[in-house]
Amino acid sequence: MAQPVLDRAPAAATPARPRLVPVAGGRPAAPEPEIHVGAPALAGVRTVESRPGSESAIALAGVHADVVRLEFSVAVPSVGAMARVAALVDDAVADADRARADVRVLLDLEVVLAADEATARRKRSQLEHLDALAGLTWSPAATRVVTTPERLVGEVRELARRAGVDGVVLHPLSGGPAAAATLRALVA
Repeated sequence: MAQPVLDRAPAAATPARPRLVPVAGGRPAAPEPEIHVGAPALAGVRTVESRPGSESAIALAGVHADVVRLEFSVAVPSVGAMARVAALVDDAVADADRARADVRVLLDLEVVLAADEATARRKRSQLEHLDALAGLTWSPAATRVVTTPERLVGEVRELARRAGVDGVVLHPLSGGPAAAATLRALVA
């Protein structure tokens, strides 16, 4: 488990929250989930970041963290399970008498881009096959986004909404720096 960074930014330098997206009728909806590629760009602000792996670590993050990074794993193998973990973070922040708006909850997410929907289906199937061959007790392929460039932003934001997080941090599963640059261009 990664250790949190111990130096805190001044309260006035808190990073901006995601913007609200208006819906029909002029009423604001939930904040639009942020999308980052690689390390989140937090505008030069130093933050206390936590990657909790247990309920006690979530409680600590609720007290000290400015950014809570979550990821899918054997313990959190689905979007529904991730939503429950995100709710635990919300509860821990409230229990620490902190405003939820002062804490960002980000989901690390593996991404594979495909040229078209047929290629995306084939890549998804190949990843599922590799998971089965590896004998894993959970299916990482079920929690990866395998999509086309045109659908990337919509699918990632929808997953973030369903998981109850403020944003996602995309990690290309293949393609190295070129794939990361492509993702940055698509989410800009």
